[in-house]
Amino acid sequence: MPSAPSRVVGTPVAEGVGRIPGFVNSYTLQDGEATFLIDTGLSRKARAIVRAFRDAQVPLSQVKGLLLTHHHADHRGGAAYLLAVSHAPVACHTEDTAFVDGHAKAPMSLLMRLLLHPRPAPVATVLHEGDRVGPLVVVHVPGHTPGEVAFYHPARKFLFSGDSVVEREGRLTLPAPKYASDIDQAIRSLARLRALNTEMLLPGHGVPVSRNIDALLDDLIQRAPRRFGSGSKA
Repeated sequence: MPSAPSRVVGTPVAEGVGRIPGFVNSYTLQDGEATFLIDTGLSRKARAIVRAFRDAQVPLSQVKGLLLTHHHADHRGGAAYLLAVSHAPVACHTEDTAFVDGHAKAPMSLLMRLLLHPRPAPVATVLHEGDRVGPLVVVHVPGHTPGEVAFYHPARKFLFSGDSVVEREGRLTLPAPKYASDIDQAIRSLARLRALNTEMLLPGHGVPVSRNIDALLDDLIQRAPRRFGSGSKA
């Protein structure tokens, strides 16, 4: 008898890929019996993620990695809670590790720190350019943060882009420069994304994109320096 189809956690966007929307998208990727969670969202979203697993009847014990694209609280705020309930290792790039595990304070106003309640989460897997996590390849695209990464699935040509590029009203764009550690570096990192063969872009903000990705990236690469660059008037 053929095996039963795997259950997707969240709203299905492709076979084995689910989206748990919110201020930040969290994504789930199934790889055989393993499930990976890309970005945990704000701390208050963690329970919604647990509910999504329960609704899909996928046990949290199947989570083999909590993969963070970067250290900002809106992307990693729920990591401590989800680590406690799933025991899945937290993974992020070496340049952002100290901010996630609490050894360094992320650049953030006191008011935002109080509002967002980012709890430290021990990092078990320190990522570097070219590392593999399950079927995903780590692509270091610094600028939004020093350790911003995208996770690329070369076999299926999926790109989980975090905040290295986001979607807004049908176009690709960058988050506001005030949130970037180095906006000019973030602009340069777009070329790294353009070099990938991507058939589905899954951004941290906005909706997944499955058409005209190369053209949309070309458009952004052309206008980003004057729209977002440090020498722009934006």
